[in-house]
Amino acid sequence: MNFISGFADRRNRFLRCQQGTVFVLFGLLLPVVGMAAVGVAEIAEVMLARSKLQNNADAAALQGAGEFGIDQSAATTERTRLYADTMAGPLRLRWKIVSTASIDPATRAVTVQQKASRASFFGSLLPPGGWNLSASATAIRTARKPLCVLGAQAGSLASIELQGRSAITANDCLVQSNANLTAVGSATVWAGEARAVGSASGSIRPNPVTDAPAVQDPFAAMKINVPLLCDSLSLSLGSGTFYLNPGVHCGAIALLGNANLVLAPGEHYFVGPSFSVGGNTTISGNDVVVILKGLMTAQITGSAVLQLEGRKSGPYAGFVLISDPSYAGEIEISTSNARKLLGTVYLPNADLTVKGNNNKVADQSPWTVVVARTVRMEGSANLTINSNYAGSNVPVPVGVGPPRDQPVRLSQ
Repeated sequence: MNFISGFADRRNRFLRCQQGTVFVLFGLLLPVVGMAAVGVAEIAEVMLARSKLQNNADAAALQGAGEFGIDQSAATTERTRLYADTMAGPLRLRWKIVSTASIDPATRAVTVQQKASRASFFGSLLPPGGWNLSASATAIRTARKPLCVLGAQAGSLASIELQGRSAITANDCLVQSNANLTAVGSATVWAGEARAVGSASGSIRPNPVTDAPAVQDPFAAMKINVPLLCDSLSLSLGSGTFYLNPGVHCGAIALLGNANLVLAPGEHYFVGPSFSVGGNTTISGNDVVVILKGLMTAQITGSAVLQLEGRKSGPYAGFVLISDPSYAGEIEISTSNARKLLGTVYLPNADLTVKGNNNKVADQSPWTVVVARTVRMEGSANLTINSNYAGSNVPVPVGVGPPRDQPVRLSQ
């Protein structure tokens, strides 16, 4: 029995010794395990930060290359850098961020680099000097979005303004305001690109570029010569169909009721004092341009049907509606049936106002371009600017339209 009791006593002492050893080893290993866990978490956070840096650089390079298609000034470089810097905002809670941007004009390549640094959890001993990350991206764009809507008036006001539930839909081209671009209330601008020399506000897609350089009137050098002699005098129609030869149409023009006016191919000069189309009137013409001068009012209202295709040849090839530079008034389109306005609307010193209730303007035209002093949208009208330039034999004037955009792409 003494042997058995002694064996039990020695066994118990051995087990107590083993338990003590385990506790000692556990105490020694616990910090190592804790440091390893911290290290794994830190590496995961660093890898996530590196991924975010690359995403920032990619997005900023694409944005910058898109802008460079139109604005080749140093301002594009700075806007690109600021865009990358803004995207890095959340990382600044733990990282020091430095963003740079550069442009190679010869290759039209925009390069963005973003660097991030911070001390490591281990006192910048592992890795030595702490964490230093870098990401870069280069994007290339070989063409620009074609200009299709220009509010040419400069100054502190809006040269393109939308109110109510109105819209400008120009998905494949540039909407440019040489002043402010404003969409008030539920109004929207959907464009391939949107730019403003001043500010931009409201629902505008994609995000507009502000403080952009002005776009000069592409047709400023065009001569608009209105002949002096009249070919027809005041025209007032309430019913029936009337065919009007090209020439100078003087006096008041009033088309009401159910009249149907067909314009023969050529240049049609309407020389004041008023141009009024309303009721259920239809005014149509192929290979025509309407040139307005000396007016006090110019309105297309009611349920009037407007179906005009621009000139295919001659000095006004590619134009469908022009106002003489002497006309500084307003041209109002509020009809629900101005669906075809194929060509360039050029109002160098006049305002274009489009308004109405759920009416679409120019949506059935393969392409339309609007260059006006100001463009105003009211009500729930939708000015639709298509850019299928190859879909019509009406030529596109030099200064607008093609070259079409080629996709911006990352080269590295």
